[in-house]
Amino acid sequence: MKKIVLILIVGVSMVAGVVSADTQKSGYITTRDGTQIHYVRSGSGTPLILLHGNGQSTNYFKAQMGLTGFETIAVDSRNHGKSGNSKKLTFEIMARDLLDLLDALHLKKADILGFSDGANQAMVFAKNYPERVDKLILNAGNLTLSDLHFSAQLTSVLQNFVSYTPVSRLLLKKVDVSKHDLEKFKMPVLVVVGENDMIKRSASKRIAKYSHAEFIEIPGGTHKVSQQQPKVFNRIITEFLNQSS
Repeated sequence: MKKIVLILIVGVSMVAGVVSADTQKSGYITTRDGTQIHYVRSGSGTPLILLHGNGQSTNYFKAQMGLTGFETIAVDSRNHGKSGNSKKLTFEIMARDLLDLLDALHLKKADILGFSDGANQAMVFAKNYPERVDKLILNAGNLTLSDLHFSAQLTSVLQNFVSYTPVSRLLLKKVDVSKHDLEKFKMPVLVVVGENDMIKRSASKRIAKYSHAEFIEIPGGTHKVSQQQPKVFNRIITEFLNQSS
């Protein structure tokens, strides 16, 4: 089966990184439309891009930074964290930012790990720029609002009603990735979710089936299983990434 690894690709111009911790460096790149995208990198080895979920930041991946054998690069998506904002926000724009980031960091290819909306962004990126993805990991992504359990759908609708920002509107948007698009994925793909995820199991398995992916469900896990069970989650993704293509 195929497996997918998180790879963020964004580039154009890069601002020198500054050391933010003993083992981490942070910096910014400037995208083609002038938006500043913030990233944090740690470790050495195969580049692994980390894409957070809706309303989050690079901080979400604290437990995944510096995985042995990988140079982990966590990215603040546009309109998130320390990155710049724009009035228009789509997964296509975010995927293009990713491309600019990879170019700026001189990465021809990378593994990509995306969580929730980050997984949606990763799917769009893999669809538009498949040659830049080595392996792809999709943690709890979805293609439509109906892929969520009803309570999560309601929460998303209410959150957007209250906030109504470019970020909150992403919660309701259909991801522009079709069954045919997923079937064309050639890179190894892993779909990993928690047993009690807010994403319907049937929806996650459908994404895995179409993309020829390995499917793993972590017992007792919730939507944020990577934070809830980091040792288990890290072991699963590390084993997948270390497999030969």
